[in-house]
Order: sequence, then structure tokens, then C-alpha cells
Amino acid sequence: MLLIIASVVAYLITLRPDVPAARALSQRELRILLEPAEQVKAAAWVRRREWWDGFRETYGTLAITDRRLLFVGIPPRELVSPERGPQQFVVLQMGRDETLRALRTRVDLGTAAGVTVENDRGALAFASSDAAGVANILAEVKRSRTSGAATVELARRTRAYEQRVTGQAVWHVVGPGDALSSIAARYGTTDAQLTALNRLTGTKIRIGQRLQIKVGR
Repeated sequence: MLLIIASVVAYLITLRPDVPAARALSQRELRILLEPAEQVKAAAWVRRREWWDGFRETYGTLAITDRRLLFVGIPPRELVSPERGPQQFVVLQMGRDETLRALRTRVDLGTAAGVTVENDRGALAFASSDAAGVANILAEVKRSRTSGAATVELARRTRAYEQRVTGQAVWHVVGPGDALSSIAARYGTTDAQLTALNRLTGTKIRIGQRLQIKVGR
């Protein structure tokens, strides 16, 4: 009986790792994993449970950088045969693009407040009591989505404008100092093409004359 009680107590102890040490380790590992010039925009102290760990908690740091969302966690210690080797880490990440979303949720079967981050390829859920950190993560993801949507919209408008302009006729009004050859060079065409398009009998042109450079569609 005493052995059973001792085993249960030992198991309960392993449910919660050395939290301050885990925080320091995860933050240090996060700094190591950052690419050159990569910047952390927001971070939160979080935890998550996995069935293959017996639903024990993995504590770690959830950070969003200017390139990705990254989680670095400290897995729970083994109960029977604790690892004696180097510290192991759980590393999860998502690319930072316009599909990245974050929202406040309830996790661990609704027993804990947390945050879920997802994109068009998957989702990750974390419990957290770090309200300020989670708020910063949510705000940064929102900025990312707003910026990404603005970029996509700008690209769409640019393509539409280019298509519209490409289909329009182009005209040039002859000004002082203009010659047919200089006008042709300016628009990437030739004297012969301008002469044929405008039905000119020679290369002589006059100020104020309107020349068609390209035919519209």
C-alpha cells in the first residue's frame, strides 16, 4: 500500500515540472532558434497537454516573430526512468502569413483559458494564465493579418490596373524638341511602326500633333 501511495505522489509531482526553470530554459532555447535578424514581436508563457505524454503538461514560451509563430516547450519528466542526457525540447512553429489566425479559447476540456493559433494547414491550442502575453500575441497576429490582407489587396489592384492600362490605346502629343526617333525610343517602338500606325508620309512631325503609340484592345 505504501508503495502504491508513494508511486501516486511521485506521479503527481511529475505533473508539474520546475516552472521557473522551464521558463528560463524555453526562453534561452527560443533565442538560440531565432534566425539571423529575426525579431520577436510578442511572447507568452503557455502550456499544453499531449496524449502521448499521459496528458501531463508541457510548459514553454509561445512567441511570434517577424517571420513565424514559434513554441518552445519543456516536456514533462519521465516517471520511471528520468532522462539523464541533454535537455529535450518540444518545438512547434507556423509560418507568419495572411492565413495565420489567433483567438481566445477554452482548452483542456474547457477547464482552462487559453489561445488557439491556426492557419490553413493546422491548429495549435495552449492554456495560459499570462493574460498580458496572450493579448500581445493576439494583437500581433491581428496586425499580421491586416498587413497581409492589405498586401494582397494592393497586389490585386496593381494587377487590375496593369491589365486595364495594357488594354488601352497610348497617345503622345508632340512637344518642343520631339523627333519621331526620340518618341519611338521613349515608348520602346520604332520609327517605322509609328509611321505606319499614324499613316505618316515621312518622319516630319509638328508641335501639338497627336500620335498614336499603341492600339487599344
